[in-house]
Amino acid sequence: MKIRITPGAVLLFSAMLLSRDPLFPATVIAAAIHECGHLLAAKLLGIRLRLLELDVPGARILPQGALPSYRAEVLLAAAGPAASLLLAALLFPFSNLFLRALLASTLSLGLFNLLPVCGFDGWRVLGGTLTPLLEEARAARVLLVCSYLSLFALFCFSATLLLRHGESVTLTVLSASLFARTFLGEERHGDRRKIN
Repeated sequence: MKIRITPGAVLLFSAMLLSRDPLFPATVIAAAIHECGHLLAAKLLGIRLRLLELDVPGARILPQGALPSYRAEVLLAAAGPAASLLLAALLFPFSNLFLRALLASTLSLGLFNLLPVCGFDGWRVLGGTLTPLLEEARAARVLLVCSYLSLFALFCFSATLLLRHGESVTLTVLSASLFARTFLGEERHGDRRKIN
């Protein structure tokens, strides 16, 4: 498996490192655990991987060839959020400041990735579940509607936080950019084989 790090990821990593934000190590560990969940599932399912790409929105894992089944797609996509949520459950009883930051990062990452948004793990789980039950074109339409509705709800939630409390500028910008990418078609026919 090749590992590729984009210039944007290097820039983001450098900016976070230079900011000396105490959440930075917790965020890196949370992301690593999430991706390890996908990698472990691929190993257990016997899926050979072609590429692990680290980019600004996160990591992408590309398998070699087609996935063996929709069940394998669902298990592979669900493994990242499952690893995140398992770690969050293990960290819940601790009150150490760093472990609480790791809990928040891990829980946020796991739940955020379960949204049925184009390119997210939740979208792949839903797609792998719906496609065998419906015809492929109908499943694709349902996925697109779920993606739009999820992004719209996320944008409204983040905008409300921003307007009422002056917080979540990052979440507002992220949800707006994801909505624009989906609406403008960049992610509309996204490859479900890419696992985030």
